Amino acid sequence: MTEEILRVENLRTTFTTSAGEVKAVEGVSFTVNRGEVLGIAGESGSGKSATMLSIMGLLGDAGRISYDSLSFMGENLTPESVKTLRGDKIAMIFQDPMTSLNPVLSVGWQLEEALRRHKWQGNIHERVAEMMTKVGIVPADERMRQYPHEFSGGQRQRLMIAMSILCSPELLIADEPTTALDVTVQAQILGLLREIRNDTGMSMILITHDLGVIAGESDRVIVMYGGRIMEEGTSREIFGSPSHPYTRGLLHSLPKADGKRERLIPIEGQPPDLLNPPEGCPFVKRCSEAMRICLHRKPEALTLSETHKYSCWLGEKC
Repeated sequence: MTEEILRVENLRTTFTTSAGEVKAVEGVSFTVNRGEVLGIAGESGSGKSATMLSIMGLLGDAGRISYDSLSFMGENLTPESVKTLRGDKIAMIFQDPMTSLNPVLSVGWQLEEALRRHKWQGNIHERVAEMMTKVGIVPADERMRQYPHEFSGGQRQRLMIAMSILCSPELLIADEPTTALDVTVQAQILGLLREIRNDTGMSMILITHDLGVIAGESDRVIVMYGGRIMEEGTSREIFGSPSHPYTRGLLHSLPKADGKRERLIPIEGQPPDLLNPPEGCPFVKRCSEAMRICLHRKPEALTLSETHKYSCWLGEKC
């Protein structure tokens, strides 16, 4: 029987700005099962990172969240309980490895801090050296004394991975883990994450706008747009039989792997203004198949199979 690690029901996130209230996440619900990789795809501003930062309690004073249910391993999460889990049972790799490390502290001190924070029972120095070696930063004892500027971009990302797995988390959230890295280093980082998952059995949420990465690494996929989930299903369902016009648009804008030279089909228009989101479907102004009802009513999720759902009026008889 599949064991559920994380459950999120009807998550809503807003940010208060001088221009008004930004509705970054609207009614997002999903689950993550033990040992699986959940990919979250969508263009910049779709709400991918805001969703994860909301769950981790890392929004700051400007962000406000509400939800019907938020639980981890069967226990309801509160702001205080999230603090104890963060970095321990739930870990996160942030988007930019170039700015995620403190430039004035040695990398060894920064990695050891995570273990001190969670009262690691054992030799902290040896644990950090072990994890640095695991991610390919050697000789670990020598490199622990160095500072972030003495590491390349790929090495800094490896350090962030080492930091995230120090406490053997049950769930790892990887937010654009290959951003700003060249193709060769991207492949190395993804291979490293795959190896760690196989060794530990941990679950992972992989956030990226790179559909190639999503297709290669994920068991299930969520496609987000305008702060909402447009479609979700297994990787085979999303890439083999996409149902939402936005999902199809994303796939049509990708170059084909068969080597044929064909003109790419972009999605015309701009993402919605989340200060004044559309009354109906957030994709309505960019959708070539939009109907009158799409302007005024948000579609409900339609079930295609046990694992495949999408939110679109095209599936209804209007």
